[in-house]
Amino acid sequence: MTSVKMVYVSAVESEQTQVPQSGGRTPKDMALSLGVLLIPVLLLVLGYRLFYGWDAAVTVDPANAIESAGRASLAPLPGVAPDGWQTVTAKYADGVLRIGYLDPDGAGAQLVQSRAGAQALLGAELDGKAQADGETVVGGVTWQRYLGPEGRTALLRTAGNTATLLVGENADLTALAAAVTR
Repeated sequence: MTSVKMVYVSAVESEQTQVPQSGGRTPKDMALSLGVLLIPVLLLVLGYRLFYGWDAAVTVDPANAIESAGRASLAPLPGVAPDGWQTVTAKYADGVLRIGYLDPDGAGAQLVQSRAGAQALLGAELDGKAQADGETVVGGVTWQRYLGPEGRTALLRTAGNTATLLVGENADLTALAAAVTR
C-alpha cells in the first residue's frame, strides 16, 4: 500500500513595514547629497579663476597660419597686431586666412584674406548686407569702408589677386589696418 504523508504548511504573518513615498529620504538627506556634489565643483571653478585668470583671453601665435598662407602664395601677408592687441585665433584653411583679434578694450576684430574676390569675400563675411560707406586711407593704402549688419564695420582692400577684409564691432579697424598692412 502506498502511504500518503500529509504536510502542513503554516503561514506566518510577517509584519509589513511602511516605506515612505519619498523612498526613505528626507529633504535633509537630499540637501547633504547636493552639498557633497557642489562643493568640489565650486572648488574647481574658484581654483580655475584664481590660477588661470577667468577673464584673460587665450592668445595664440599666428605665425604658423601666416606661413601656411605664404606657402599657398597668398600675398601680401599681414604683419603683427598693433601694440596692446591680442591675437586670439589664427587659421589658414581652404584658401582663406582668418586671424581674430581683441583690442585693448576687449572689442573683437577679424582679418580675412582670400583670393575669392573682394565682393565674394565681403558678401560671405557680412551676409551680403554690407553698405558702402566711402574710403579710408591708412598708411598710403586705400581701404573701402562698409557698414554691416548688427553694427559691424568693415575695411576691404585688394592687392594683386588677394582681398583683405577687416571686420569688427566697436574696434578701431584703422589701427589694425595700419599694423597688418605690409
